[in-house]
Amino acid sequence: MLNPAMLKGMLGMVAGHELSVKQRKPHVRRLIYIALPCAILLALANYLKSGYPLPGLIFALIAALMLGAAFFLSTQDKLLAMSESLLLLFALGTSVALGLLGGISGSGVLWIYAFPFLALWLKGQRQGVQWSLLWLLCMSLSIWNASELSFGYVYEEQFKVQASIALLLYTGIALAYNFSRSQLQEKLYVSEQGVQAKKRDYLTKLEQAAYQDGVTGLPNCLRLLELLHKEISIAQERGHTLLVAHIRLKKMFETANIIGADASDKLIRNIAATMTAAVGSRGSFARIRRDEFVCIYRKHSEDITATDIIKEILDFRLEYKINEYAVHIDHTIGIASFPRHGQDAETLLRKASQAMLQAQFAHQSLAFFDERQEQQFTRQQQLFVQLHEALHKGGLSLHYQALIDLKTGVVVGAEALARWIDPVSGPVTPTEFIPIAEKSGLIKPFTLWVMREAFGQLARWRAEGLNLSVSINLSARCIVDRQLVDDLCALLTEFNLPAESIILELRESSFADAAETAMQTIQNLHKLGFRLSIDDFGAGYSSLAYLKDLKIDELKIDQSFMRTMGIDASSRAIVLSTIQLAHNLNLKVVAEGIESARVEQQLQEMGCDLGQGYYFCKPMPADVFSQWARSWQINRRAVLSA
Repeated sequence: MLNPAMLKGMLGMVAGHELSVKQRKPHVRRLIYIALPCAILLALANYLKSGYPLPGLIFALIAALMLGAAFFLSTQDKLLAMSESLLLLFALGTSVALGLLGGISGSGVLWIYAFPFLALWLKGQRQGVQWSLLWLLCMSLSIWNASELSFGYVYEEQFKVQASIALLLYTGIALAYNFSRSQLQEKLYVSEQGVQAKKRDYLTKLEQAAYQDGVTGLPNCLRLLELLHKEISIAQERGHTLLVAHIRLKKMFETANIIGADASDKLIRNIAATMTAAVGSRGSFARIRRDEFVCIYRKHSEDITATDIIKEILDFRLEYKINEYAVHIDHTIGIASFPRHGQDAETLLRKASQAMLQAQFAHQSLAFFDERQEQQFTRQQQLFVQLHEALHKGGLSLHYQALIDLKTGVVVGAEALARWIDPVSGPVTPTEFIPIAEKSGLIKPFTLWVMREAFGQLARWRAEGLNLSVSINLSARCIVDRQLVDDLCALLTEFNLPAESIILELRESSFADAAETAMQTIQNLHKLGFRLSIDDFGAGYSSLAYLKDLKIDELKIDQSFMRTMGIDASSRAIVLSTIQLAHNLNLKVVAEGIESARVEQQLQEMGCDLGQGYYFCKPMPADVFSQWARSWQINRRAVLSA
């Protein structure tokens, strides 16, 4: 039994919409190409068959006129509906004509029942059903009433019944097909709507992932640019000022390792909530990296200064209790303002980031952008690139400054000092490029280059008869590098040098951040036979605390005391105390920065072991140093023999 839903489907009433012109046009064109030659052939077949010449002529005439007109109308989108109607009128008209004239008993019986399928295929569900029902009515009337017309064909009663049954059967098959297709289309439509909904949901999630931080829900760095552009436009229209604060949380990586990943996310959410609550509606935050945030603060009044804002609003107390851990997070802030420091978002963000880095390097909690800092930052970046290139292309060189035995006057060694003359920037002092190497991570390849050059030169000097030692400076990062000992051993083997001929100069800062690792490295170097020296002794504040535990061989008194020894009794007292302390610990003492005979004499009287400074010689290239050292030794022997 047909239910209402099935009946609606068969009648095309559940279709969401008719076919579009673009979808229907290919159907029409193809149908004309097929229908016209077929119609001519069928008309000819009827014409040649005995008793059916008139239906054949009528069929051919209607086909030529209506199908030809439909072909030309189908070329225009606006006339496509008329072309379809002509096709169906042709099929309907010929069907009725053949039914009245008896053609349905001839060749027409082969194709006439295709009309419902043609209508549904050509016109879509709704209109196709309407045309099919109209055809069924017209064909039934023509078959049953043809005999009443003077020109009508007289059908046998049995044929009328069989033809009517066939009409109903094929119409029913067409409607059943229509129902199946409508159900399929509805399923496809619903499925497509579901797919589209999933796509929209997926795109929404992608957009959130692209523009929103997944942990805090705050805008990320991409969204931040859009927000800042918008805030700048509003500030320009209303004459307001903006502050852009770049905030970096300290030691978040270490804290996360202690409390775990989930607790770390919870901590970040709490921090974000604290900061956004402090600023309120006056500003907005974005999280741009794991431990970095940016605040855009709207400064509406000129009465409140940026410093006041920082102290009253951005001076967060980030103290929490996470999983029974008491957590305190310090932070560093860099500030840039609109329009003073920049007119666009990219510039403001860059300058706020530079200010934050300057505050971090200076161990401060807050810094405002300074043009001089930008120039310094730019120069450091340029020097980093140039230093990297110089390391790989041989742009560096070593100079050597003599170490003199103050008792005998003999040259006993040389300190290797790096020199750099950049083709673009010219001479760059070690005080400028060595900190850049340390901060950028170039210090390891730089130190390896220095050690290889110095070891090679020492081997050449020893082969030439100059029995010297070479002093090499090691940075704090090198001391905590576990590969250092292996690198030094490999160089000793490569150049066939005794470890005792190498003096490694260390600074007090080498033991500050990773004392245990540094101590272990020093112990290993001592066991291998390297001589160890504390450089710039006396310039720090806690050097004495390390002397009792360090396996070192000498102290190198900072040159600042040499400059004031002649006029400052306190400096002389410190130098004398240092020499006595070192000797009591069986350490040698080196005084660097000697620039006069008077200072040399004072140091000799105090019992200082070795001296170094411009009074003896300036740093010089290796070949020049070789000549100078031989000349010095000859002159010194001549003085002693006299």
